[in-house]
Amino acid sequence: MAPPRPAARLLPPLILALAGAARGTFTVRAWPQVAVVPFGGSVAINCSHSGCPDHEPTLGLETSLTKNATEAGSSWQKFLLVNVSEWNPQPALCYATCGEQRATAPAAVLVYRVPERVVLDPVSPVAVGESRNLTCRVAEAAPLANLTVTLRRGGETLRTQNFGAAAGSASVAVSHLLTVGPGDHGQDVTCHAELSLRPHGPLFARAAVPVKLAVYALPEPPQLQAPVRLEAGAAANASCRVVGAFPAEDAHFSLVLDGRSLDVAVTEAGDTLTASTRLSPRTAGLQELNCTVTVGAAARTARAQLHVYRFPAPVLELSPVPAGGEVTVTCRAAAAEPPAVRLQLRDADGGVLAEGPQPQLELRLVAQREDDGRWFGCRASLAVGDGTVTKDTEARLVVLYMPEMEASSCPSNRTWLQGTREALSCGATGNPAPTVTCTRDGATVSTQRPELVTRSRAGTYLCNATNSLGTRSRLVTVRVEYEPSLTESGCPAHRTWVEGERRELACRAEGDPAPSTRCTRDEGPPGTGGGRAVSRSDAGRYTCRATNKHGSALRSVYVSVEYEPSIGEAGCPARRLWVEGTAAELGCNASGNPLPHVACAKLGDPQAPPASPNVTRAHAGTYQCRATNAHGSALRNITITVEYSPVAVSLRVVPSANVSRGASFSVECRAEGLPPPTFGWALPPAPNLRFGADNRSVAVARAAAANRGVYTCTASNRHGRRAGSVVVRVDESRLALLVSLGVLGAVTVLGLAAAGIYYLKTTACKKGEYNVRDAEGTSEGARVHRGDAGGRGEVFGIQLTPT
Repeated sequence: MAPPRPAARLLPPLILALAGAARGTFTVRAWPQVAVVPFGGSVAINCSHSGCPDHEPTLGLETSLTKNATEAGSSWQKFLLVNVSEWNPQPALCYATCGEQRATAPAAVLVYRVPERVVLDPVSPVAVGESRNLTCRVAEAAPLANLTVTLRRGGETLRTQNFGAAAGSASVAVSHLLTVGPGDHGQDVTCHAELSLRPHGPLFARAAVPVKLAVYALPEPPQLQAPVRLEAGAAANASCRVVGAFPAEDAHFSLVLDGRSLDVAVTEAGDTLTASTRLSPRTAGLQELNCTVTVGAAARTARAQLHVYRFPAPVLELSPVPAGGEVTVTCRAAAAEPPAVRLQLRDADGGVLAEGPQPQLELRLVAQREDDGRWFGCRASLAVGDGTVTKDTEARLVVLYMPEMEASSCPSNRTWLQGTREALSCGATGNPAPTVTCTRDGATVSTQRPELVTRSRAGTYLCNATNSLGTRSRLVTVRVEYEPSLTESGCPAHRTWVEGERRELACRAEGDPAPSTRCTRDEGPPGTGGGRAVSRSDAGRYTCRATNKHGSALRSVYVSVEYEPSIGEAGCPARRLWVEGTAAELGCNASGNPLPHVACAKLGDPQAPPASPNVTRAHAGTYQCRATNAHGSALRNITITVEYSPVAVSLRVVPSANVSRGASFSVECRAEGLPPPTFGWALPPAPNLRFGADNRSVAVARAAAANRGVYTCTASNRHGRRAGSVVVRVDESRLALLVSLGVLGAVTVLGLAAAGIYYLKTTACKKGEYNVRDAEGTSEGARVHRGDAGGRGEVFGIQLTPT
């Protein structure tokens, strides 16, 4: 097959043909100049002629490819190349004859094949720092010179490859050697193949299914922490730690004890992963614990030996024995794995009484009373691996003896105080522990539960201590005395006196012997005494104490002193400042005992202001408050001032809101409020404005177009603000404007007039008027204040553009 002729070589004949057409000569044209057709497909070529007026030209197409003539016209013929199965065919040649003239025009044929498939070779997991070939395979594409293959990792281009000319279609492979790092894990590798037939044909693109990179690292072996020895049936924790495993979420731990897999819980801290498990072996013997960590294609294992033993606690046997009897102490080992057990029989001081490897140790001794409760220990030791495990059992010797009642634990004489709680307790020793019972006149009394002491409990009691070995007895005499008492009948707890009366605080106490009584004040000045006149300072709490040799009794007495009312500045300020619209209450606190009733009424106003949850200006004025109790009354006058935010803002334009150009006018603002309000303005921007001394007015001299618009006055005090607005119109003569423009010519005048009319329409400035509502919605309207509640809306300052 002949090599293809580039399309550029066909251009000179075409240029000559076109030039001939321009000169009126006979020419032939082929379209398209480059026919693009898929291998095995069909494509149409149009042949046309021009410049042959007197003859019927003959049109044809010379080509090595199979062709069919289809549609035709007076100066053109369409040919269809079918089943194009030849790579790099010679250009087709359109020709025509006109009398003796013959003209030709070539059309190149570009045959292509879109890549059948684009495939990325699989990439096995790769360790950090290692390299892998990324290979993309493109099957059967033509022409190769028009093919571009691009390998990418994520959004990064790794390699772009083009190919030289080749005959027919072919398969290609593009490779790139990639050295991976941790950041490559999970990245997608993609491959794109593009077959570009531009500018004569389309661009075809194919992409391979992405391949995800799997990167791993396991730089260090795992560290296994586990006990060396563990008893069968017991449980212990074990852990396996690895540092630097990547990616951590793909790391897998396998812990196996004696061939049995264990459940693990994995935690992460920084670059360290720790797997924890619970060991609970059931059989004795030497067992191996394995921990294997796998990440990607890497696996590392750590091993530990676990000595599992079975070792029951030893048995210590002691039998109760009467004082003076012989007892045998036995220390015995139970079956263990491994069976090598060594025993020790020990005393309370840690001394060894007997020792040996035999399965049982015995010690015989004669028990004395002082041996009761003596401590003995039995220790068993088991060699496991290169260490020793010990277990201990302890017991106390029980020596039996008759009861004994000592004077220290069961006194013969006792003195109790009436009103306390006492038990006729009587201690006794003995083994078994004796039971103690006490009786009086044949009736059993409690010796354990404390009971209230009364004079009837005085007398002589018989107490017996009994156990299985016998009984001991003891006589106990109880004497009951009683301390002073203060009761309501002799010392009332609450007393009411009246200021100015003569009173004395006295209390009468009961007790044996007769107690002395004295009352003192808990706090404040000394208490009343000697029958002097009562004052308010005598009110308070007193403590009365009655004393005899057995003790004392206390009673709290509260004295209340009643007196007539009084009203002072602290509880009832004479001047008050309220704010309209806020909640306020006219309250007065008065002193007096009993607590006075206080009522207030407005002076000179028989009809009080209407009840309202909030303050109104009607509440202002002078009120008189009266405090009354059973001992008299007191009066106090109160003055209330009510402040309020500005109201009734009004604006007045003097002489009129319709102002002629060049005239002067002023805008005055008035408002009510307490404290008196201050005034602020939002005005059209103009240089001829002058404000009044108190800012209540603004004066304009020689009004111009800049002075028309909205004049907004805002009255403010510390309780709020209120605004009002007025629209000022400045009239101008349109005739004067037209005369001044006459020098520019009639055409210019008409144009300016039209522009002026359009401006007036768009800015709503007709005859000096300005539509404030329109301006509020534009960028020329700047909001200066939001109105108070009540639907006042918003007030805007409007900046007008001068005409």
